[in-house]
Amino acid sequence: MTAYTFPQTIQGMNDQESDAYRRLLTKLQRKAIRNRIRTAYYDGKNQLKDIGYSLPPVAKDIEMVVGWPRKTVEALANRVVLDGITTQDGSELSRLVLDLMDANDLKQTAENAHTDALVHSCSFVATFQGNTSMGEPEAVIQEFPADCATGTWNRRTHGLSEALMFDVDDDGYTTQVLGGYLMLPNVMLSYSNDGGSWRVTERVPHEGRIHCELIAYMPDSKRPFGRSRIDRTVMSLTDSAVRTFLRSEIQAELYSVPPRYILGADEELFTDENGNHIPRWKVMLDQLLIIPKSNNGDQQMPQVGQFAQYSFEPHAAQLRQTALMFAAATNVPPDAMGVLTSNPSSAEAIDKAVKELCLAAESCQRRFAPAWERTIMTAQQLAGTDGAVQVRTQWRNPATPSRAAAADAAVKLVGAGILPPDSDVTYDMLDLSDEQRRTLRMEARRNQARAYLANLANNNQESTGGEAHVSTAAEPTSQPEASTGNPAQ
Repeated sequence: MTAYTFPQTIQGMNDQESDAYRRLLTKLQRKAIRNRIRTAYYDGKNQLKDIGYSLPPVAKDIEMVVGWPRKTVEALANRVVLDGITTQDGSELSRLVLDLMDANDLKQTAENAHTDALVHSCSFVATFQGNTSMGEPEAVIQEFPADCATGTWNRRTHGLSEALMFDVDDDGYTTQVLGGYLMLPNVMLSYSNDGGSWRVTERVPHEGRIHCELIAYMPDSKRPFGRSRIDRTVMSLTDSAVRTFLRSEIQAELYSVPPRYILGADEELFTDENGNHIPRWKVMLDQLLIIPKSNNGDQQMPQVGQFAQYSFEPHAAQLRQTALMFAAATNVPPDAMGVLTSNPSSAEAIDKAVKELCLAAESCQRRFAPAWERTIMTAQQLAGTDGAVQVRTQWRNPATPSRAAAADAAVKLVGAGILPPDSDVTYDMLDLSDEQRRTLRMEARRNQARAYLANLANNNQESTGGEAHVSTAAEPTSQPEASTGNPAQ
């Protein structure tokens, strides 16, 4: 995997900015090797680690890929899904904010950031002022993996105080550094390659927190930048599985061929007519083994025998054991690794592994949510949105319950009066998308308007009906008085 070549100096920086740049660049390069190794494991491009005696030399030329590291990352990443955003007071988001999130493809950006964080232990999400004349949105939300970005963690503000990021172009074969950004407590610098020399192209002052957030997996006080999901245990077990697959692949041709032996054979029996040695594999795979009779009558005929046929079971047993150890380390069910066992995982074992994954996903949601909420608030401010609203993130249920089970639980809580039917909590339980939530709110407002108009109509009808009733009651009393003019009647 090709390493990035970052510039060592940037023209146009003052002494303080240059010191910060060199310090952060040294930190980035120090972590680059481990980041490349984890990326190689995730992409299935890790090199074979031979322990010296278990594999023949020819095995080094065989490319064997075991996708367990990608499986352990995707198993958790698929349960940490940012489903949308909503306001903290329950009001509807403005169309400008929704358009801003759609223009930045927030859900896909979040998915990329979460996957990079699980691979490298962290990723970085920065917010910039957009150039609308170039077709950009008013605020740009961009994600940077840890192999081309780093920062300094401030324990007092629980955020980044400095950040260094590079725009790179990596197609898997060649890499190119296009530009970068240096964010300091009071200024943000943009730099690029101008005619062979790197120089500052833009300097934007700001106040408060820098416009960059850290997405870290399993951080703590000693390691605020988190830990990689592809840790040393995962890499070691993956190497063991690769060696097991290679040994079984090399010996696969021997499983169907019974090993034979010949006693008292002359070396000439294993040479062709030109005097060259017949390859061992050809002798072993010959279905008909012909031994010519010796001209020397005193010499005994060679004796041919057969050993017990090779078995694949030792390799399969070792692979099953490795898969079980991998499952215990990553909380991924053993069946998900594609290893068949004589006793498949029970429902209780699978449920226990899924619960562990759900707990890890809930922990990720709790840690990732504040960073995304601050990012969205910063994007509103940079876009010049009037009255930026406080938002909260909506996450898909990591347990992924069925629609029927989720609906049944919601109906019971609504029926018991614990939840209102049109609450965001109810919508969260039903795992409704942003579009579905907006549609339901529009229909609710439409029904409320219809009910209000119907109520006005009923009140007006009752009022009109009451007046007609009074006039009708007065008419019979007036007619007899008009007809009393005839005394005889």
